[in-house]
Amino acid sequence: MRRGGTRARLAGALIVMIASVAAAHGAHAAAQTAKPAASTSGKSAAKSSTKSASKSAAPRDTSRVLVKVGRDPITRAMVQARIDQLPEQYRAQYSTPTGRQQILDRMIEEKVWLTVATKNGVADRPKVKEQLEQQRRDLLIRTWINEQMAGNPAPTDSDAKAYYDAHLGDYRSPATATVRHIQFKTETEARRVLALAKDPKKDWSDLVTKFTTDTLTRKNGGLLGTVTKDGVFPQLGQQPAMAESVFAMKDGQIAGPFKTDAGWHVIKTDRVMPESTRPFEQTKPLIMRQISGQRTQEYYKKLLEQARRDIGVKPDSEAIRDFVSSRRSARDMFKDAQEASGTQARLDGYRRVLETWPQSDVAPQAQFMIGFIQSEELKDYGAAEQSFRALLTNYPKSELGSSAQWMIDHMRTEEAPSFITQTGDSLAGTSPKAAGPASQGKRTGAPGKP
Repeated sequence: MRRGGTRARLAGALIVMIASVAAAHGAHAAAQTAKPAASTSGKSAAKSSTKSASKSAAPRDTSRVLVKVGRDPITRAMVQARIDQLPEQYRAQYSTPTGRQQILDRMIEEKVWLTVATKNGVADRPKVKEQLEQQRRDLLIRTWINEQMAGNPAPTDSDAKAYYDAHLGDYRSPATATVRHIQFKTETEARRVLALAKDPKKDWSDLVTKFTTDTLTRKNGGLLGTVTKDGVFPQLGQQPAMAESVFAMKDGQIAGPFKTDAGWHVIKTDRVMPESTRPFEQTKPLIMRQISGQRTQEYYKKLLEQARRDIGVKPDSEAIRDFVSSRRSARDMFKDAQEASGTQARLDGYRRVLETWPQSDVAPQAQFMIGFIQSEELKDYGAAEQSFRALLTNYPKSELGSSAQWMIDHMRTEEAPSFITQTGDSLAGTSPKAAGPASQGKRTGAPGKP
């Protein structure tokens, strides 16, 4: 290994030396040749130099094809355009050799799949055409509206100040007090400790630890939290009289005892904060957003109304009323019930069919499915029997009558109904045959879709 390394270093040094000598020799020869040339044809040398410099500064051919995918080319310009479309924070990452290669690979991948999808007729599918048209529609609308909304003036500082002055009540902060307490079972004990608490030599936290019956606040110095003038105390509920006393006290003052449903209390106020109004500068960003939002809505409505007038929108009120009040068909509602997720959702769906279309051709099916779900999924045989009997009563001519009767007679047993795969009328248009108890054995689950 060492011998090979030494040999490589010597070869490298030799190459450098040869290159240096060749460069020096070339430079000397050029100088010798240039002297007479300069004296006889200075213009020619200058022209040659200018031409060489111009050639070296020539821009790269951005139309040069990098890859062909089938017959479709991907050029330098196309890849650079894709890089330029990236968000600024990512652009530098893909302007490196590795990044450019990644973008090129991605474009090749896209072109391959686009070609395959197009050859297989994906672009001609009705659903795909519909989605493409929706995207085109949304892009056109969004682009135009954004351009028009740019004319909506932004709110000024004076607008914000005027709004602030007109809505001062919205920026008022109520008076608050931070309160601590020691809780007792008796008034006598409360008065005794009150005297101790007012002694400057006594430590409040020590008294709380020693005397309070409130286990929740014992370890934090009896801290109840923040109270407002409406009189709601954390853990103690509504105490208006005690709140009135608290807000008449000074910071650090101790008072009591006060009676509540929890017992007797000695109160200490840590700090009382009077009612205040948040300054304009503090609320300005919020106000600017509020005004901007309001103006955006108003400006948009104004643009819309103007566009409607210019184009000429002429609604037919009667036709619209008939359309919006129209009901879904019985079969559509039945299908919704079939496809609903969850037992209760399917039950509710079938019941809506009966409520909306009680005399439709799928109503007996809906009634049967309610009973079947109650029997086979909920095991509520009493409710299921009522549902099956309702089918027999309300739809006596239905072909499902014998199936409903079979369920009444056998649903509490382990016999399997033979109509598992043909419950009710088929939504595909075939009429079912009512089936009787042809098979024995375990029931295997819900019936097939009607």
